[in-house]
Amino acid sequence: MIRVEEAFVRKLVSNEIISLNEADIYKFGLECFLLKIIHCISYFIIAVCFQMVPELIVIGSILIPLRRSAGGYHARSKSGCYLFSCCYIAILLFLSEAAIQPLFWWGALIIADAVLYFKSPADNENKRLDKAEVEYFRKKTRYLLLGVNAACVALTALGFCYIGTLFQCAICAAAFLLVLHDLQEAADRFL
Repeated sequence: MIRVEEAFVRKLVSNEIISLNEADIYKFGLECFLLKIIHCISYFIIAVCFQMVPELIVIGSILIPLRRSAGGYHARSKSGCYLFSCCYIAILLFLSEAAIQPLFWWGALIIADAVLYFKSPADNENKRLDKAEVEYFRKKTRYLLLGVNAACVALTALGFCYIGTLFQCAICAAAFLLVLHDLQEAADRFL
């Protein structure tokens, strides 16, 4: 069976829109794009099932930029990535709704800030970072952290504690992915 991206790229080549030399790059890009769409649709389905679409949007607006800058855990396969991501989103939505004391979230935020500040960025076998990239992503992560932490304090001070908690949840989620990355690397070295 011909995959959608392969058929599309063949059409682009046959119509001389792209050269045959560029076909693999376009296939890879289209595959990544389609996988992202599938992930996003799945996340929204999970959020709809939990009746938490606004919460997903708030958490995602913080988690996605932090994740892109800080890096973190990556599953070894596409199916593993999909299952892990869907489960992770479900757990985050559950935790954001759980009756957790605000003091706990503030404590978790301090720990998560330290993890992100000192451990980011994390590269992986698919994305090795050179010295300049490490410096760039480290600086970007720290600026994001500063902004999101300031927003958490401001939202809480203005009485929007729930939104502030969602921000804290997103920061903690990004930090946990960095910790998982370190555990994965330690396990790989051990085995």
